[in-house]
Amino acid sequence: MSIIQFKKANCKNCYKCIRSCSIKAIGFESEQAEIIEDECILCGKCLLVCPQNAKRVRSDIEKVKKYIENKEKVYVSLAPSFISAFRKHESQKMIPLLKQLGFFHIEETAIGAIKVSEEYEKILTEKKMTNMISSACPTIVSLIEKYYPELIKYIAPVVSPMIAHAKIMQAVYGSEIKIVFIGPCLSKKGEYHDLQNDGVIDAVITFEELQRWIDQDKHKLDNIMEEEIEETEEMITRFYPTPGGIIKTLNTAEIENYTFTSTDGIERCINILDCLRDNDIKGYFIEMNACVGGCLGGPCTNLINGGLLKASENLIKYAQKTTNTKKSIKTKDTNINLYKKFINKSKINKEIDQEAIKEILYKTGKFTEEKELNCGACGYSTCREKAIAVYQQKAELHMCLPYMRERAESISNIIINSTPNGIIAINQDYYIQEVNESALKLFGLKNQNIIGRHLYDILDCSEFEIAKEKNRNILNQKHYYEQYDITVEQSILNIEEQQLIIIIIKDITQQEQQLQHIHQVRTDTIEIAQKVINKQMRVAQEIASLLGETTAETKITLSNLKNLFLAETGDK
Repeated sequence: MSIIQFKKANCKNCYKCIRSCSIKAIGFESEQAEIIEDECILCGKCLLVCPQNAKRVRSDIEKVKKYIENKEKVYVSLAPSFISAFRKHESQKMIPLLKQLGFFHIEETAIGAIKVSEEYEKILTEKKMTNMISSACPTIVSLIEKYYPELIKYIAPVVSPMIAHAKIMQAVYGSEIKIVFIGPCLSKKGEYHDLQNDGVIDAVITFEELQRWIDQDKHKLDNIMEEEIEETEEMITRFYPTPGGIIKTLNTAEIENYTFTSTDGIERCINILDCLRDNDIKGYFIEMNACVGGCLGGPCTNLINGGLLKASENLIKYAQKTTNTKKSIKTKDTNINLYKKFINKSKINKEIDQEAIKEILYKTGKFTEEKELNCGACGYSTCREKAIAVYQQKAELHMCLPYMRERAESISNIIINSTPNGIIAINQDYYIQEVNESALKLFGLKNQNIIGRHLYDILDCSEFEIAKEKNRNILNQKHYYEQYDITVEQSILNIEEQQLIIIIIKDITQQEQQLQHIHQVRTDTIEIAQKVINKQMRVAQEIASLLGETTAETKITLSNLKNLFLAETGDK
């Protein structure tokens, strides 16, 4: 499982983590950033800059709790920067608090730093190394092993204070104990898994993780008495977390042929490594810290009020307060091996196909160098770097924001200008912000610049004000513009987020004329039909009248004829 993990649901394509990563060890695939583990140096910058809090650090808390539940003797190597990383009432009671949480014994990592400084002095006195880089920061060590393998020869062949202290504790208290390092450093979680460290560390807890544990068990703070940390007269190594703190522990006055300098911040360290690689530089002892402010600025430390300034002040006061004590820790005079060999972990990258890079650039509209904006929005310094990342399958083509914006605008412009409907965008004061070709053609404004003009200079319709004042949309409303002699079907849309009103106008003049014509034809037909009906009724009435007279005469004639026949026959 990766030490830095990304929450898939939270990544929002901002590329801020890629932008902040000095060695671009973050890949991007299917809208999701991911750590490239064999390239990552665990500097933790991506954790600090992520605006979505989409990254988390693998925690060893549950692992440590199980040790405690199983009645293991769990020892703590506590980074001295704890004094600057917790609230005052917690930092002052840190030792008894950790014991309340179940830890068996607590010591400061500064004890191991004493031995590391002694080893540094021995090597410097031997004058065998052309240049020497401190080995206390695992991120710097990883940076050199992976990206500057030719400079491995300059790393002091000494374990870090964490490993040194763990070896001391095993020598003093027995190899069966469990040892947990607690500090501000994310990179320590990678360091303790290094096989060359003999597995002396069983778990690493960051200050952030410890703070969450403390907050969950707040009741354990009650009635805890302050307890002093065991000290030695050489605890000046409590300065290790500060920039220049390692040099402060060395007897530089007695070491000849070396210039002592310190640098903090990954970018500055990279700059110095570049200089060492590319120039004939000799005679330097360089203390390097990946984090700005040294370990006090670690990515997994707690931010106290006053920031780095107050953190530095707290540590200096703490170190000065305790370095003059003469109380010594119980240790065995054992021969502890602090040697470490650093190895080349660099990747052999395949040769870059320049034609493929050129094709990738073309796909994002970068046909010439002038088109390569090098804006850095994708996270890479130049368009070419990003194209190489695409070639190496670390990035995706669409990560170029200017290209995607240009493409989106192009597509939207094509859609807007291709639609037969007129589209006008106005602001809340009715001034025209955008207008498409169809609208200009519809109102005979083809050769006029109407951007910035008031809407009522062009169109007169009370529905615009109704839509705005009542904050509602008016859809598919028919309106006749007399000055243009056109009938339209228009929708008025309020876009509150953009403070815009969009008017979509469909010309239905021909349809209306056709409807009117059809209506007239129907009216004329009805009138004609009515006239025919009326005429037919008159004819029917006349026929009925004539038939009535004829029928009466016929009845009389027939009746008379009947009577005549009856008279002649004598019948009655």
